[in-house]
Amino acid sequence: MRGMIHPVTVDDPRWAAPPAPARRTLDRGSVVATALRLADTDGLAAVSMPRLARELGSAPMSLYRHVPGKDALVDLVLDAALGEPPDLAGCGLRLGCEIWASALREVLDEHPWAVGLLAGPRATGPAECAWAEALLAHVVGAGHPLHAAVEVLHLLHGYVRGAAALAGDRLPTLDDVRRSGRSEQLPVLSQLLGGAVVRGPGGGEPLFESGLRRTLDVVEAGLRP
Repeated sequence: MRGMIHPVTVDDPRWAAPPAPARRTLDRGSVVATALRLADTDGLAAVSMPRLARELGSAPMSLYRHVPGKDALVDLVLDAALGEPPDLAGCGLRLGCEIWASALREVLDEHPWAVGLLAGPRATGPAECAWAEALLAHVVGAGHPLHAAVEVLHLLHGYVRGAAALAGDRLPTLDDVRRSGRSEQLPVLSQLLGGAVVRGPGGGEPLFESGLRRTLDVVEAGLRP
């Protein structure tokens, strides 16, 4: 037994307490990335300074060294969610507009909380400016004046935003119509909700794509000399 016992020095590193875990480096990028994750998982209401501080293991006041406040943080998160616009180089006018609109819809499907922000007052960040520049430059590059490009931007942005907002809404059901006691006054809605819908040339085309196709028809018609 005596031979198994060896003197141990107090500073022997084997017996020292494990080092404290390194503190996560806090910068604007990590703050925004964490806020974006919270918005995607729990909704925009979850993005608060106290919640963010808990997620980052930091004091709430330390966040203000990187973002001025909640409003600025939301602007930064929205811009991070938008990311880079699609490359429209080499695309014809209609195809480029379609790619742009479809890419924006994908962003809003991935970050549904962003739909309402894009419809309200906000500070426009660099990513949102890049999206606008991409479409404006595409239309102007196709030989159309800037004022026409602005109209196309408003039309496509409004269509995509509206379609994304409607996708999250609960539509009425046939039971809702029947309970209203107004089925006779709502024959077309009853027909639609009952499934008796005659499809047009698009066949089984999803609503967003068919609506976008018609919107692009309007764009092309409006740009004709």
